[in-house]
Amino acid sequence: MFGPTPLRDIFLVAGFELREMTRSRRAFLFATLYFLVAAIGSFAFIDVLTRVQPLTAPPPFFRQRRAPADLGPRTPANPPAPAIPAAPADTSTPAQSRLFQRGSPFRDLLNSSVTDKTAVDFFLSMPPITLFHMLISLTILPFVIMLTSSESIAQEHQLRGIRFVALRTGRGEFVLGKVLGQAVTVALLTLLAGGICMAIASYKLQDFEFFPTLSALLLFWPRLFSYCAAFLGLAALCSMNSSSTVASRTFSIVGVIFLWAVHHDALLYLGTLDATSAQAKAWRFLDFFSPYAHQNDLWYPETSVYGVAMASLALLAVLYVGIGLFFYRRRDL
Repeated sequence: MFGPTPLRDIFLVAGFELREMTRSRRAFLFATLYFLVAAIGSFAFIDVLTRVQPLTAPPPFFRQRRAPADLGPRTPANPPAPAIPAAPADTSTPAQSRLFQRGSPFRDLLNSSVTDKTAVDFFLSMPPITLFHMLISLTILPFVIMLTSSESIAQEHQLRGIRFVALRTGRGEFVLGKVLGQAVTVALLTLLAGGICMAIASYKLQDFEFFPTLSALLLFWPRLFSYCAAFLGLAALCSMNSSSTVASRTFSIVGVIFLWAVHHDALLYLGTLDATSAQAKAWRFLDFFSPYAHQNDLWYPETSVYGVAMASLALLAVLYVGIGLFFYRRRDL
């Protein structure tokens, strides 16, 4: 399954895959869908901030009543300087710091939905625009990857180009090179999408800070990429066992929906079963093979939590590709 120079062939196939994606519509489709959702979502997020600000703004300054006339004026020997009323808060330009300000409904929602105090403090210290970028990416990227990356190997079979490739390299190098090229593309586009969110935030938000936002974005990016890697492995698994791009996209979308259903059914049954029962252990074991089961752990600040989630997602990516290669090595080209 592997040739005499596997590493060289893998990088060559990855380079060809990158050039093919830039020439074809796949990279354009991926960037268009992802960037459009990120941009529209960022503007919607800023609109939410604008609507939240009146709820969190301090109360307006009320002037004190004058003393009744029958008491007469009081003129001390050294009258104090008149107090300058505080200026009302500026709510014309949205500020992301008000999203989790005391009195905000989003802060109450965060405290009620996240029981870990360390995680709550971690969220409050992050620029909300980076949290939003992470949330929108975790939601939209699995489907975008399935629509674009799943056709990579299947297209070669549909156009019969795989027969010429098989004369020059092994099947393992071909598959791993394709997956590596897709991974580099996803890594670059996720960074660019984060840059788009930062650019919109810097233009629209009055309290935008460049370096804290950039550091938070780079902090979440490896976690996001590990999440994408699992779905890239699933896309490669579906593509290796399909003979057309339509079939590969269909299998990939069905696979994502199936893994999502497995995770949510596991949560449903685990909430009603005894944690030590055999059924609960079976559901936890089955839930491990769904990337959605490790999504929440990517939000935590402790390395022991998100590090295990990233390692589990990387293991799932290797497992998906390995299962695909097991069947692909016997496939008639």
